[in-house]
Amino acid sequence: MNLRKEKWSVLLGDDNPAGSLVPILALAHEHDPDPEMRPYKRPISVEQREKLIIGAAAGVMNIYKYFRRQYISPMPFDPSSSTYRRITPKTGRNEPCPCGSGKKFKHCCGKITLH
Repeated sequence: MNLRKEKWSVLLGDDNPAGSLVPILALAHEHDPDPEMRPYKRPISVEQREKLIIGAAAGVMNIYKYFRRQYISPMPFDPSSSTYRRITPKTGRNEPCPCGSGKKFKHCCGKITLH
């Protein structure tokens, strides 16, 4: 199973933090060319849209909290120390990306971006 799909599948389940993706997906597929992908048979009303936007904002916060718990360092940060200690093994440039995309790390999350 794809790691990416495995991590996100929890957010689509029936328990907490379930439902976090539902309003996001409903808004994303509102005008989908495939009628089967549309969340509602009729166009979304202004009231429904407002509820979905509020639900999407809450969902983003739940998604952030869910993934943040997975990446919290087991060792507390010591500001007096100038040495950074890596907890997980370093991902090599030519190794598969840990995000689960199937791409090499250097072509995915390790890609240099200019801002």
